[in-house]
Parts: sequence; structure tokens; C-alpha cells
Amino acid sequence: MTPPPTQTPDRRGGLLGTLGMVGVMLLPIICCAGPVLLASGALAGLGGVLVSPWLLAPAAILLAGALAWWMRRRSTAGGDSCCPPATRTDQHDRDLLRKH
Repeated sequence: MTPPPTQTPDRRGGLLGTLGMVGVMLLPIICCAGPVLLASGALAGLGGVLVSPWLLAPAAILLAGALAWWMRRRSTAGGDSCCPPATRTDQHDRDLLRKH
């Protein structure tokens, strides 16, 4: 009786090996180019918004209203807008004396 022939190992990785290799190759590309792609997409979207007068006019009105509210609030605050200093209690003084 002759022994069965030995099979040579299959060196092809199949679909899983191919996907793994593509993933390893794409990882540095995504790592380095990802922030640049995100920033360029955000700038393109912002450029589209700034060109549209239907979106630019309400934003300008909202900004002007916020600035007017802030200036009015600032002028009516008076000279002393902060709270008066807290008074010291006897308990606080007793704690200080115990520490020394």
C-alpha cells in the first residue's frame, strides 16, 4: 500500500486575504488624507452656503441682532455688575484658628 499523496498548502488567501491586504493598504491613505478630505468637504459646503443669498441674509440679520443685544446688555449693566463679596462667617474664622 502506498501512502496518500501529500497536498501542497494553498498559498492563495482567497477573498479574506484580498480584503485584508486592501484594508492594510488603505489604512495609511485614510489616516493621512482623511482630515484633508473632511476639511475640503466642509469648505465646499461653506462656500455653497456663502454664495446663497437666501442663507446669507438671515445669518447676517441674526448676527446683527445678537450684536445689538450684546451691546445693549453691556451698556445697561452699570459700573458694578459683579456680586458683592461674600461675608465671612464665624465658622470660617474658627476653622482658621484651629489650623494654626
